Parts: sequence; structure tokens; C-alpha cells
Amino acid sequence: MPPEKQLLDGVSGIWVSRKANGAWGEATMVPLGTGDLHLDGAAYASEDELWFCSARVGNYRSIDFWVSDIAEDGYTNIRNVGEELNAEVMVGELHITADGGRMYYHSEREGGLGGMDLWYIDREGDGWGEPVNVAEVNSPDSEGWPFVSLDGEELWITRWYMGTPGIFRSKLVGGAWSEPQLILGTFAGEPTLDTAGNVYFVHHFFEDGQMIEADIYVAYRKPAVEPTDDIEPHDGFLLGVLPNPAEGQSFEDAYREASEFTDLVPVWGRPSAFYEMPEELGGEWGSVFVDQLTRGNGMSPLIHLSFMDQGLTLKSPPGIANPSLSDPEWRRAYKRAAVEAVEAARPRYLSVGNEVNRWLEAHGMEGPNGFAHWVTLYEEIYDEVKELSPGTKVFCTFSREIVSENREADMGFLSLFDPDKMDLLAFTSYPHSVNGVNRPQDIPREYYSGAASMLPGRPVAFTEVAWPSHPSFGSEAAQAEFIRMIPGLVEGLDVEFVMWPWLHDLGEGDYTGLVTAGGVEKMGLAEWVAIRSTS
Repeated sequence: MPPEKQLLDGVSGIWVSRKANGAWGEATMVPLGTGDLHLDGAAYASEDELWFCSARVGNYRSIDFWVSDIAEDGYTNIRNVGEELNAEVMVGELHITADGGRMYYHSEREGGLGGMDLWYIDREGDGWGEPVNVAEVNSPDSEGWPFVSLDGEELWITRWYMGTPGIFRSKLVGGAWSEPQLILGTFAGEPTLDTAGNVYFVHHFFEDGQMIEADIYVAYRKPAVEPTDDIEPHDGFLLGVLPNPAEGQSFEDAYREASEFTDLVPVWGRPSAFYEMPEELGGEWGSVFVDQLTRGNGMSPLIHLSFMDQGLTLKSPPGIANPSLSDPEWRRAYKRAAVEAVEAARPRYLSVGNEVNRWLEAHGMEGPNGFAHWVTLYEEIYDEVKELSPGTKVFCTFSREIVSENREADMGFLSLFDPDKMDLLAFTSYPHSVNGVNRPQDIPREYYSGAASMLPGRPVAFTEVAWPSHPSFGSEAAQAEFIRMIPGLVEGLDVEFVMWPWLHDLGEGDYTGLVTAGGVEKMGLAEWVAIRSTS
């Protein structure tokens, strides 16, 4: 509806509804008249003031901001906020922090990054300071409609996403705003939060390119969840293994057998693509393999997600046209899978990427699939999972060796990660794959401590560590010797858990298991069990 018609329609303006007993009451129009025609909107309310934009007599520009006192007898002392804010600062829709000391607003004033930008000004005595561009959240496109959480730790904005408005959130980290992350899209904007963190927003309806309606919606913040698994290492470290069945053995018997010496079980799904994992974990498969076989036998799951497909290509849900680590739609799908997997399984341990440095080796740091994009995505996933489940330990795993090239991996890349967002420094390790390491005694004593020093202060874990019983590498005796050496190889490290890849050999030609495919125990099994009894 054109503004000149809204001015006279008797319904356009600012309305208020109050919540009582958990329900919103009937809305009533806020009386903000000063004797002349006026058209009001874009309200911001504190405990004692109502700020709003208005087209009316007395403006310095076509639409100015005004303010009213909120008193017991209504809205009083309605006044223009002044020439400084309206004509010089050029405030647009705004939000003032809970302490009243800072105003965030959008504006097309000069000096921005493009389009409409977000700015802030600080209160100085009876006036306001100089405008500051919030460069961390602005882009060459438009950002606006700010809302700051009560604690001042979150900045919610509207930004264009896939051709429509979307709601983004930035967090205050180390005194600076983080890169905004999409929370709600599409056709969603103008966010407002209540004291419980629920997001009220305007959803726009379009028909033939024309907006025909805009309604208020609410998205409820997910309640925090607690991990189901009450498992912590005490005097030593936890042990884990995949209880794959021997020939002719049932899954029930294999898991029961492993439970006698196992704390953790790796969970990959069937194995399943990352976008299928939440449904698998929350469905019949998860009920059987996670709840019954794993937890029902006194063990706990380690949930694994991986973004890598065969040939070190990117695995992607159907329907994403050009998936890459930098593609917003793909990144959102991966983050959603991680969060929903935690909702479904409520694990103590979550690995959101397996042997991720192999991707760095293949794709480098830059470009649409560069490793730099994984580092930022990982930290976004970490934040979202910890917000939902603070007790879940989140990490990704790194390969200690580049097995295909028979060499150690260069671990210098670990400095790219924020240690505070890596709950565990987790490795996979097959040291026999390195040229010159033919017996366990060939492994340097600092083999693991040297790698761990690249990200100091983090507990260490091994999601896979193994030595094969193949004759070329010393047969069963060497496998057993390697297991005996594990406590010495990790001496001085804060080790949380150590996991063998799988219990039984996978068949003829595999020598990794602690038991043959036919069910015959190897020498290494007794040494593995002995570690648990002494760790």
C-alpha cells in the first residue's frame, strides 16, 4: 500500500501486544500523535523509552526518528531525537544495547562498504559520538535491521541470501564481531529476540514479484541437551574398537565380546553420508546399533561425520548445483547434519571430519575447495554444536601419516586451528606405512608428542591406531609389541582415549584386527586388554 494511503487508513502504525500466562494478548495501536498526521514504524522499546521512525511535521528529513517516554499513564513527551542523529548521523532502523551506551543502526551514509551498512555510535554525555562502521559484519551488499542480545554477545541482522532476505547472527569474540552466520532464510528479516532467546521475525510473502503480505513468525531456540553417555577417563585413558563380527558371528555376539574390554565404539552409520546420519541415528538403525548394541552393552558411541567422498572429492546432498567447501548452501547442510546428529544421538564425543589434512594435501589452502574454508567451517560447527550440547566434546581427526605416499604428514597446519575450539587433538595413525618403519622399535619416541606440540594444551586422542600382523611387518609378535609400546609412545601426553580400528580381520588379506576373521585371538588381543587393566 502506498504511504499516502497508509497515512489515512487508521491501521498502519505501531501496535503493542502483551504476553500473559504464556499467550499474547490482542494488539492495540500505540497512540503517538502530536496533533498532525503521522505515519510511524520501526519501533525500539526500552523500559522507559520508545524510539520510532515517523513521517510527520517537524522532521529534518522525510522520515526521522522520534522518541517517547513510557510512563504509567501512557506515551508522553513525544519529541524528535534531533538534528544530530537524523540529519548528520543519518540513523536508520536501530537497536540500543541494554545498558543504553551504544546504538546500532543501518544507514546508506557515505563511508560504507556498499549498499546499506551497519554502524554504531556510543553515548557521550548528553549526546552521541562519531559513527563507526561495523566492518566485520558488512559486505558490498546491504545489511540492516540490527538487534543486540541482552548480554551484548550476539548481533542479529538482516542480509540478502539467495536473492531474498535472511536472518544472520554474529557473535562477539575477543571484542570483535564474528562473520555472520545464516540462521533463518528465506524471505525472513527484522529479527527480535525475547528473554528466552526465541527469534521473532517478519516473513514476507511474494506473488509475481510483488510483496503481498508480511506476517510475524517465531523460531524457538532449541533447548540445550546433555550427552547420554556418562563416560570420562579416570586414572588412564579409554579404549575403543569397532566390534565387527567374525565369520558366522552375529552383531549381538560381537558387541558383547568387545564390551569386555571396550569403552568407545566408532559410529559411521551403515556407513552413511553425512546428510543421512541424523536420520540413521534417530531411526531404527540408531536404535539397534547405538542404543541396544553399544549403550546396551555398557559402551559409548563416538559419532563420526565426513565431508570427503571417494577420490578426495566432496560428498554432497542431492540438489546442490555446485557444491564446494566455500558454498554457503553446502556449508549450511553440513552444519545442520552435525547439529541434528547430536540431537539424535546425544553423544559425549563427536568427530565432524576424518583425516581432514588429507584434503589439505590434495586441494591446498586456497580456492573454492581450499582447506582454509574447512578451518572456518569447523569453527562454525564447533560453536553451533556447543551451543546445543555444551557437554559434547567436538573435534576433527588428523592423519599422522600420508599412507598413500608412505610418509609422515606435515603437522604444521595444526597452527591454523584455534585450540579453544578443539576439545581433543585426535589422530589416526598407522606408523608401519612410513618408509623405514618396519618394526615397532623403528618408531621415534617423540613420534606423537612432537605432533601434539603443534597444538599445545589439548588432550590427545587416537580414533584409529594400529600395527598389522602381516609377516612383512613382524607378524603377530610385532603387533603385540606395538601395543605394549603404546603407553610409552604417549607418555607425557594427556591422552583421553585410544581406539583400534576393528576387532576382527575383515577377511583374507586383512591383518589389522586383534582377532582373525575366523575368530582366533591374536597375541595382540591380550596386550590390548592388559592396557585397559593398567590404564
